[in-house]
Amino acid sequence: MTKITVREIAELAGVSAMTVSNVIRGKDSHVSKEMKEKILQLIKQYNYVPNQNASNLRTGESSLIGILFYDKRTFTDFTDPFMASILTGVTQEAKRQGYFLMVHVVHSPRDIEVIQRNWKFAGFIVAGVENHDFAEINKAIKIPATYIDTYCEAAGEMVEKTNFIMTDDEAISEKVASYLEKMGHKKVLFFTFDFKFDEPSVMERRFRAFQKSFSGEIIFASTSSSDYQEILENVEPYLMAQPFTAIYATADILAVKLHQIFKDLSIISVDNAPFAEFLSPKLTTVAIDQVKKGRLALRNLIETTKSGTTRNDFMSSELIERDSVNRI
Repeated sequence: MTKITVREIAELAGVSAMTVSNVIRGKDSHVSKEMKEKILQLIKQYNYVPNQNASNLRTGESSLIGILFYDKRTFTDFTDPFMASILTGVTQEAKRQGYFLMVHVVHSPRDIEVIQRNWKFAGFIVAGVENHDFAEINKAIKIPATYIDTYCEAAGEMVEKTNFIMTDDEAISEKVASYLEKMGHKKVLFFTFDFKFDEPSVMERRFRAFQKSFSGEIIFASTSSSDYQEILENVEPYLMAQPFTAIYATADILAVKLHQIFKDLSIISVDNAPFAEFLSPKLTTVAIDQVKKGRLALRNLIETTKSGTTRNDFMSSELIERDSVNRI
C-alpha cells in the first residue's frame, strides 16, 4: 500500500497540511478537540509514520541517536549479554522519549567521521572505547555523547557535552574475593577478556582489585573473544590437572563456556545474564543492571542535548548466590 502523506491526511480531514503537521508535533493548542481527534484517527487508520529525515532538514534538529560499539576486531558478537542488555535499555528509553536509534560498529575515528557526514544525529552512546583510543574518538565526535564503561583520565572530570557511565568494578572483585574466601577457596583461576595491564579498563580494574582483595593464589588466563574453541585453547594447560579449585570469570558469557570445560569446578562470574539461573548448577554471579545502564545512558544524553549539562554515574552491583560455588 502506498504511504499516505500529510497533505492527503489534510484533504481527508478538510484542514490545511500545517494543521495536521501541528497536531503531529503536539503544537495543537489552536486546533479544536474534535478536529484533533479526527486527525489522530486518520493517522491511526492509515498508519501514518512521519518522515524523520525530512523533519530534520526542516527544523535543523534531530531525533536520531547513534549507538556506537567501538571494536577493532572484524567480528562483533551481538549475542553478548552485555551488548543485548545495553541495547534493550537504550531502546526502552528511546521509545519512551520519542527518539530513533541507529546501531553502528566502528573500528576507527574515521568511521565515526563518515557516519556523521551521512546522517544527522542528536548524540551518540559509545561503548568499548579503551583509554589509549579515547582522545582520538572523542575528537572525532562533534556532538554530545555518553560513554559506557570507558575508563580514562577524562572520566575523572567533566568533559564538555560528554557523560560517563561506569560500574564500580573494584567493588565487584572485592565481593568475589570475599565470597570465595568464605567458601574456603585458596587457589583461583582469574579468566577474562584480553586487556592491557598498563591502561585502565573494566577488566584491568577487576583484576587489580581481585589481586588486592584475594589472599590466596591467583592464576591468570585470558581470551580475545567468547568463542568456545579459543577459550578451550587458552585453558589447555589446565585440562588434565587443575592447580585451582575455583574460577572467577569476568563475564557470564565466559563462565557458561568454562563450565562446559571444567564441569566439576566452582565458578563465579559477573553480569547476571538471563541464562545464569537456568544453568546446572545455577550460576553464582555479581549482578549489574545493564538494562538500567542503557536507559540512564540515553536519559543523560538527552539532557545534555537539551541543556548542555553533563554528569558521571557509577552503577552498583549485587552478589547473587546460587549453586555454582562449592564450599571446601
